[in-house]
Amino acid sequence: MADYLKRRRGREGWFFQRSVPPDCRAVVGKATWIRKAGNSSTEAKRNAALFLAETEQLIKAARGQQLTATQKLVSLIPERGLVPADMDAHDLVSEVSREPMYLDERGTVNPRYEELHEVAKGVLDGTAADLKTPEDLLTRATLLKSPAPGTRFEWERYLGKLMEHTGKQYIQQITREDALSWRAGELERCQPSTVRTRLRFLNGLFGVAVEEGWVQSNPFFELTKRVRGRAKKKEVVLLDQGDKDWTKLPQHHQLLWHLLRWTGSHASEAAGLRWSDIDLASGVIHFKSHETRPLKNDFRIRTIPIHKNLMPILKAQEFGEGLIFPWSYNPKRARWAEGMHWSDIIGVSPKATRDWAATCLREKDINESVIGRLFGHTPKTQTGVYGSVKLETMKRALDQLT
Repeated sequence: MADYLKRRRGREGWFFQRSVPPDCRAVVGKATWIRKAGNSSTEAKRNAALFLAETEQLIKAARGQQLTATQKLVSLIPERGLVPADMDAHDLVSEVSREPMYLDERGTVNPRYEELHEVAKGVLDGTAADLKTPEDLLTRATLLKSPAPGTRFEWERYLGKLMEHTGKQYIQQITREDALSWRAGELERCQPSTVRTRLRFLNGLFGVAVEEGWVQSNPFFELTKRVRGRAKKKEVVLLDQGDKDWTKLPQHHQLLWHLLRWTGSHASEAAGLRWSDIDLASGVIHFKSHETRPLKNDFRIRTIPIHKNLMPILKAQEFGEGLIFPWSYNPKRARWAEGMHWSDIIGVSPKATRDWAATCLREKDINESVIGRLFGHTPKTQTGVYGSVKLETMKRALDQLT
């Protein structure tokens, strides 16, 4: 959502700027919303979230979208003083909904009516808070955390699945029981490690809701603690078949094979390289973050030497501008190097090249700090943070990769 915050020439501070959808411009009366959001980035992000929510409502109104009964009740919060004194919660529910109090003649209480009645009571006594949708939470979390596009995609994906699982509309409605039920369903379908990752996404999102005062507690807090799976011994795949059959890969994949084979980098890191990241004169490759390929953390940002076997291959390339492998980016998922099916063609996956590189250097007793620098590993402990490693040391180590 940082795209909504802009600097303006000759003006101080940050400005919220959002295009009005073409189908709404006649009703809204303008093509762009522009407002001063604040002088500091922190203030601007806070105000941008409010402006974004406000413009969303304007878009809905322009498109004639109907509010739900709950939204109609919540919309009365700013005007509660205008509600007639003799109107009670039941009257208020009757004004916005046709939900019956009872489901049958035996007096079975309608849970939907009860839900609306509680909201109406809150509106009247001043305790009701504006209900937040999943979109509200995604917007606020994005503004505060500035996640990588891939992380933002996963947030939206699993928050959507949670709301679908519970059948609820608003963040404040999600309970601890809902979180436990969703976790149980995921464990039936997925590996524990996968479930832990998804729980961390949701825990982080609801942590934002707690910080913003939208909910009192995080329903996903510490839910990963009891999700355990058996540790699997990693099987390292030898690269002999890949070394023999790499010419069977599609031609535009072959340079990527060599980069992965001789750098030990993640597939997404190598796939997102630009021609300018390769410096043949200095004999190095720079792994840097850029707009479509942000790196996971600062440890992934690094400069490594070019392996002796990779240098002649790079020298034979015709260098250009921009990305080396633009075909490998999936903008819908904000992912790099997915679905290349190398295992089906040469019997080696892109990940296997990284596993082999680390295993090979460890077998040759290369210092772990050097391996960490070469491959962008995150230290397991604070005391394990890698110190400075000379480029010459890294080159001697990397050239032992076979």
